[in-house]
Amino acid sequence: MAPDALPLFPLPDGPAGLVGFRYSSYDIPFWVRPNTRAGRWNREGDDPTQYWSLTAEGAWAELIRHEDLRSERELDLVRMSIWTCRVPCAMLADLRDPALQVEHGVTEEQLVADDWAACQDLSVRLRPLVRGVIAPSAALPGHDSLTLFGPRRPIDWRTAPALASAIPTARIAIGRPPSGLVDRVRRRQASQEGRLF
Repeated sequence: MAPDALPLFPLPDGPAGLVGFRYSSYDIPFWVRPNTRAGRWNREGDDPTQYWSLTAEGAWAELIRHEDLRSERELDLVRMSIWTCRVPCAMLADLRDPALQVEHGVTEEQLVADDWAACQDLSVRLRPLVRGVIAPSAALPGHDSLTLFGPRRPIDWRTAPALASAIPTARIAIGRPPSGLVDRVRRRQASQEGRLF
């Protein structure tokens, strides 16, 4: 039997699209300015790139990986906002699909590798064509990430967006990553410290 939808965040009538999750220490979870440092799907100076996970666990895993947290004791010190957003599926490249990986000349291993060159090169080709990509999570095996290209602005979760840049968003929790997750996170190589995603 499927669990009921969260009563605080009902989806409006019509196609739901994807629900993304992200941690953020800022008042809002979206970028509107060019990136100041490189990430998996952007180079320094590229238009804003929004990194989300398709599960809350995936978002927490990104935090654990980024901050190089190694123990439950370290997780006890974390107090971070987790946000959710609702994104239409239209104009997203689903790179979980092996056929699409072949079409774009990228492997699943490259999509989660510590070397971001293949993803950054592909993002240059994809940005004019799509709103973002869905790909395997580099931080948590078996989970997926959602990366949106371009500036976005949050609107109330219950509101239907009138513009492509408006994303229904809500802060759903402030807390720590769940117990037991720290040991499941895929770690970066030491030379990659300080890099995003």
